[in-house]
Amino acid sequence: MSDWDEITSFANLCRAAKRAARSKRRVAGAARFLERLEPEALALQRELREGRWRPSRPVQFTIHDPKERVITAAPFRDRVVHHALIDPLEARLDAALVPQSFACRRGMGTHKALAHAKGLVRRHTHFLKLDIAKCFESIGHELVLSTMTPLVADAQALELCRRVLGSPEEALGRGLPIGNLTSQWFANLVLGRIDRFVIEELEIPGYVRYMDDFALFADDKLRLRADLERIEEFVRDKLGLALKEHATILAPVSQGMPFLGWRIYRGVTRLRPENARRTRRRLRHRRWELRTGRIAADRYAAAVQSVLAHLDHGNTLGWRRGALGATFAAELDWGAGPTAPPTA
Repeated sequence: MSDWDEITSFANLCRAAKRAARSKRRVAGAARFLERLEPEALALQRELREGRWRPSRPVQFTIHDPKERVITAAPFRDRVVHHALIDPLEARLDAALVPQSFACRRGMGTHKALAHAKGLVRRHTHFLKLDIAKCFESIGHELVLSTMTPLVADAQALELCRRVLGSPEEALGRGLPIGNLTSQWFANLVLGRIDRFVIEELEIPGYVRYMDDFALFADDKLRLRADLERIEEFVRDKLGLALKEHATILAPVSQGMPFLGWRIYRGVTRLRPENARRTRRRLRHRRWELRTGRIAADRYAAAVQSVLAHLDHGNTLGWRRGALGATFAAELDWGAGPTAPPTA
């Protein structure tokens, strides 16, 4: 079976709809699609195979967490197409990424990236921390398609990638909407070119990347300084992107490396102050949702336990006691809430 046949198969479209609806079954668009799953999947299959499918107009909104981002929410029907495209190809796309890349991959994630970075901090004396400026909005569609071509031999599947990008052949554009499954994979694969360059050509001894946030490690500061110049040139000339100047850090590991909301030292991992403030805000918001009846006690408890599980990856015992003590004291003041609040 060709990639196109598998992508547009009735069974794959039904599976894609169920995956797209995870945690969203009560959303109107998802509920309507699932209620009429078979006819909706057949109609979508006809549109795809006849070449008539085009992306619908998405909904955009802005978040501030912590910096301002414009999130693009595709209609549910389009999200089904995104899953139908990516899911059958996921194993092949994943195999194209290096083990030191941790974003948007099954079995990876932020906690494994953090553990890998901790090991590198213990083994090396210096780090070079880098970030891509305006990553998603700067990636060119032609670059995405040239990255996908060696991985997807089927011409019709590549044409679907082009349509998901919203670019007809004569008008290839730039920018990936934040929030789409396809955008995450397209960006991750494009940035995978940096991984290959750093590991295979620069032969750097230590490396970690989580989406556009990456770091190199070595025991020679001058070597890292020279590597920075070569990376800047590669990112500019080969990818049409730029490094974020104010986020570039070349320093000894004794100063602590900022990564994924933490500052990593040898033997100690501290929560960065701005992330501590965000965590407190999340806890306060959850308390407000519980107090006003927007969430049930069990959901509130699960949210607090999720925060605790994340904080457990650093040296945060004192901070957790203080934050949770304030949380439960506030609940007692309400005269309502969980009778047995979750424990640290």
